[in-house]
Amino acid sequence: MLSRIAESLFWIGRYVERADDTSRLLQTHLRLLVEDTSGAEVDACRNLLALMSVDHIENPTHHDMLRVLGYDRNESTSIFSCWAAARDNARRAREVIPLELWECINTTWQRLPSGTFDKNRANAFLEWARQRSALFTGIARGTMVRDDGWQFMLLGRSLEQVDMTSRLVASASLTGGSTQWPSVLRGCGGHDAFLRTYRGLHTDREAAQFLVKDARFPRSIMHGLNAASECLRKISLSNSQAARQSEFATRALGQLRARLEYADVGELLDKLDEHMAAVQDVAAEVTNAVATNYFAAEDPTAWITEGTR
Repeated sequence: MLSRIAESLFWIGRYVERADDTSRLLQTHLRLLVEDTSGAEVDACRNLLALMSVDHIENPTHHDMLRVLGYDRNESTSIFSCWAAARDNARRAREVIPLELWECINTTWQRLPSGTFDKNRANAFLEWARQRSALFTGIARGTMVRDDGWQFMLLGRSLEQVDMTSRLVASASLTGGSTQWPSVLRGCGGHDAFLRTYRGLHTDREAAQFLVKDARFPRSIMHGLNAASECLRKISLSNSQAARQSEFATRALGQLRARLEYADVGELLDKLDEHMAAVQDVAAEVTNAVATNYFAAEDPTAWITEGTR
């Protein structure tokens, strides 16, 4: 497979997953703001933006948060920018992606809001953004051939899911009170599955165990690490050179899986930010390794913004 096609498919998977998970993170945070009676909106918004590596806004409000992470086309972290970047990559991979998948991405981009909206409209927009990501995933799973292109797209999606789930989990430490973990579980779409798994028992320990270590739940960190490792294994089956190229990335994922699998849940909760930061660091390292080993040597951001901003 041409490296430019592999790169486009990898980033399509990442950007669509990022749009989905950013929607979930915003919904979770808005729910926590409603449930929090302390009134520390600025601190809560600042902490959330810091989780998303946004630190250029002083004294942010929920309006700033919605703009930066939601609809601002000039902010690279926004849902709008994620879909715009996914569309740019899809245009470059048009010869290998199904027509239905292209139409899903293109239609979503065309229907994105072009102006501001307030908190009252935010939930409807975020729910729509999640539905479009789910539609993309369903079409991709139902129409794409399981070749190297599919593996690169799934690899990108899995790495992004690991990164963003770690941010959702870390957001549980941003707001005090007993309602934080249920909100995070709902944000990950796992509240009902969690209650069935633990028979209604609702504690921080079990919630952290479920979202971090339970590979049976498809949005858990462990499930994403397993999926990314499996993608690398299948890509490496193509030839011996690919096996050597994926060695560092496979080892990094394996070490992180072992660290989380054998970590004490109590210690995990005590140092939640530290452990989730380590997960994000490994996801970034593996992404860099994949880009270096498989993709063309060029500025990774030089071409993803063309024409759709």
